[in-house]
Amino acid sequence: MGRQPRTPARTSPLYSWLAALLRDRIETGRLKPHEPLPSERVLSERYTVSRMTARHALDTLTSEGYVYRTPRRGTFVAEPRLQFSVGSFTRVMSDADGRPGTRVLSAATVDPDPSVSEALGIPPGGRVHVLQRLRTAKGEPVAIETIQVSAARFPDLLQHDLAGSLWELLRSRYGVRPTQADARVVAVGLDRSAAQTLGVRRGSPAIVLSRVVFDDRGEVVELARDVYRGDRAEFAVTAPVEAARGGR
Repeated sequence: MGRQPRTPARTSPLYSWLAALLRDRIETGRLKPHEPLPSERVLSERYTVSRMTARHALDTLTSEGYVYRTPRRGTFVAEPRLQFSVGSFTRVMSDADGRPGTRVLSAATVDPDPSVSEALGIPPGGRVHVLQRLRTAKGEPVAIETIQVSAARFPDLLQHDLAGSLWELLRSRYGVRPTQADARVVAVGLDRSAAQTLGVRRGSPAIVLSRVVFDDRGEVVELARDVYRGDRAEFAVTAPVEAARGGR
């Protein structure tokens, strides 16, 4: 069952109030994906606000990824965000019928930074494979994924097809089973290069997921940094509530 409709209290700034009202209509399904929103003029008349307030509300929803604008056509409801967890992109998207796709941007074997050598247990003189891929859903760019693994542990990795699930390749080719990931999530604005690759404007919001992945023996398998479009991705997190420490 979807969320029940609610009417935001008209106590916050008017543009925020109007954005909240429209956001709620989108989240509860009363406004459908690709359905047009009323124009600034119609919004200002319907809700008794200025056109500047209506424009600010639509700007807010655009930056949040709830709507998109098409020149000379208007503002439309965007597709819902794709929901991810800290796991295999291919599996998550396949389970969600997101038609996952991959394009390899670069693949090379290089000398690692000291911190990478320590994390991956690489001895002096050892090297790492660095793989960067563009991940897509239904043909739309969603994330840039950069992965580092030990070249000694996976010597011929770059000779294989890297457009599918990397974790499945590690299991089938090397007998390595990724089982756990420690992750850190931060919000950033995209630089020019990343924005161009993802097909959005420079400075657009993004979610950076940094991962350390372990196998079933507790050894580090890979280090990864994934940059997701903030307007197309959200993460689901389930964690125990530590009430004994005070909680909220």
